[in-house]
Amino acid sequence: MRVIVGVILVVLLVSACGKEESKTPSRKTAVGIDRPVSTENLFRGVRLFHEHCALCHGPEAQGHPDWRNPKVVAAPPLNGTGNDWKRRKQDIIAVIKNGATREGEPVMPAWKGRLTDQEIEDIITWYQALWPPEVYERWRKVNLGEAAPKG
Repeated sequence: MRVIVGVILVVLLVSACGKEESKTPSRKTAVGIDRPVSTENLFRGVRLFHEHCALCHGPEAQGHPDWRNPKVVAAPPLNGTGNDWKRRKQDIIAVIKNGATREGEPVMPAWKGRLTDQEIEDIITWYQALWPPEVYERWRKVNLGEAAPKG
């Protein structure tokens, strides 16, 4: 929960300070990287994430500890420590809308018809705001076709 509050405070500080840089050291997140993020989108995103996603992905998008174990069906982290940054945005949206399966068995529910396109965007905006700047930058480059994902 501290991460959520920290991200919200960073956004509020950045928006309150205009173009001035804060002299106070803070946890670096993807919020300040060359992209517009509104507090409205973040607040909606965190609320929706907690309402629909946190049960499996954790309240701070940390995922399940066994997410890499192929013998366990466990939600991966979405906070920048997993592999989600390797997906193109349209693929992330497709997984949220259509769900996910492993060996033909559903492992994530489909949210199409239950979440609007804007709600999905807000959820993605929120959890990407948790990503460290270097992770967001790699994802951004992959989405712009500047680099292929590694690893």
